Amino acid sequence: MENEKKTIEKYLFKDFEEYKNYLDQAPLDEWLQNRSLGGSKNHQFLPLFILQGNADLIFREWYVIDEKALSISNGVAFTVKVSALPDYPGAETLFFTGSAAVQFKEKASNHIEFDLPNARERAVGKAFATLGNIFGRNLNRTYKVNQGGQIKTAVVSSDFSLRKKPENGN
Repeated sequence: MENEKKTIEKYLFKDFEEYKNYLDQAPLDEWLQNRSLGGSKNHQFLPLFILQGNADLIFREWYVIDEKALSISNGVAFTVKVSALPDYPGAETLFFTGSAAVQFKEKASNHIEFDLPNARERAVGKAFATLGNIFGRNLNRTYKVNQGGQIKTAVVSSDFSLRKKPENGN
């Protein structure tokens, strides 16, 4: 009998359901960073290196395959298309897009050097965010929910469960 070689494929996820459940998890609190929106308002976000690390983990391969930059009067807009192969048996390549815009600072002379890569980074982040909570899909969201005929404002907490918005607005 001939020597037969077997190839053993190892996957991170056993199937689509396990992969989908991972995408629906909340990101770890230590991954989150805050960006000031002025005054007392803050915006939480996941930095690109965290998003890319997660992508490296859950995809067998992924690439930014199409990038478009558009100059606007006082800034730049950027759109990306990403191709990714999830790491479970029988997975097919996914395509998803993201876009972002960055306004130029009035007195800066290095817009292209700093703002163009910033817009690209944000567009890639927004593309990944379309996939699931682990990539920040529901960060900073509020919802109106109907509770017994009354419309109440709910916010998504850091564990992504809905909770009633505090009366003082914080």
